[in-house]
Amino acid sequence: MHNTLCDKYGFNTAQRKLRVAMMGLSAVDIALVKLLHGKIIEPYGEEIVADFYEALLSFPEVKAFLLEHGEIDSLHRTQLAYLQSYGVNLETAEYFEERLQIGRVHALIGLPLSYYLMAFRILDDLLFDFIVKSIASESGQFLPLMKLVSRISALDMSLAIDAYHTKKVRDMNSSIDALMDERQLLTSKIGLDELTQVASRARVLDYLQANLKKAEQKQYCFCVAMIDLDFFKSVNDKYGHLVGDQVLTDVAARMKAVLRGGDVLGRYGGDEFLLVLPRADMGVAKQITERICGCINAKAFQAEDYAIPLTVSIGVAVWQQGDTDLTLLARVDHALYQAKHQGRNRVVLESSE
Repeated sequence: MHNTLCDKYGFNTAQRKLRVAMMGLSAVDIALVKLLHGKIIEPYGEEIVADFYEALLSFPEVKAFLLEHGEIDSLHRTQLAYLQSYGVNLETAEYFEERLQIGRVHALIGLPLSYYLMAFRILDDLLFDFIVKSIASESGQFLPLMKLVSRISALDMSLAIDAYHTKKVRDMNSSIDALMDERQLLTSKIGLDELTQVASRARVLDYLQANLKKAEQKQYCFCVAMIDLDFFKSVNDKYGHLVGDQVLTDVAARMKAVLRGGDVLGRYGGDEFLLVLPRADMGVAKQITERICGCINAKAFQAEDYAIPLTVSIGVAVWQQGDTDLTLLARVDHALYQAKHQGRNRVVLESSE
């Protein structure tokens, strides 16, 4: 279990040393930190912080945001504490922890990243100005201190933005997950299969039950077809499940395009579909299912850079007096088995066995 932000982000001793080195900080720079504090931060820290907030508050939008999230006096104290720890023991876990926490807090309160970067830029400018005022440009300390400020700011910014970015991404992922859950719930409520956007298994079986009742009451004819993609497992095995999902979606769209208004196509499971054809005898059912066969094998399916040919096998059964959903589905499943057994890419009507 993670106990610290350093643990969470993987900043062990080796990773901390690597990050410090990546920002260009060396043993020489670390030794200069004491000089930076003695010459600039200790004598001028409060003045630097006052100038820092004066610059920030000159932007009305930034001022409104800061006042919404804290008292200026409190912000002054926080910034002064940050400045007093600036670059001190920068390879330690404590230093990294503090900088990561800064980024996390700013993400929590919703600080725009542009404000964040501007604050670092303003602080750098002020430190540069005070170095120029306090140290002669010809001094051997001048350029090393200027570089030191740039490197410490780069380190602090990188750590804070790591935490800021991760928090924002996780919040975004949580929002996406919530939207996906909401979509799935909505989809189930309206009876659609989430992937193919045809009727869900429950919805198509409900429609079958409704037609069974109507047929018993009114003695009208309807048919049921079971549709199975031939050798679809090899598509997933060869191209991967993302491609397989795209093909399934496109297959469903092609099939829906050749149906009548009252026909209901549902995803029965995996690559198997159930089709309920109300007010259809075997002749009508044969025409519709053969159209389905033709539209599937007419042209290869395009997914990513692949052209994937496919066929379907279809079994068809017609309602008979006394049928239940179980007896009707058993007969249509047997007709589908016959279509597979006879070579696939065909329609088999239960009366033609």
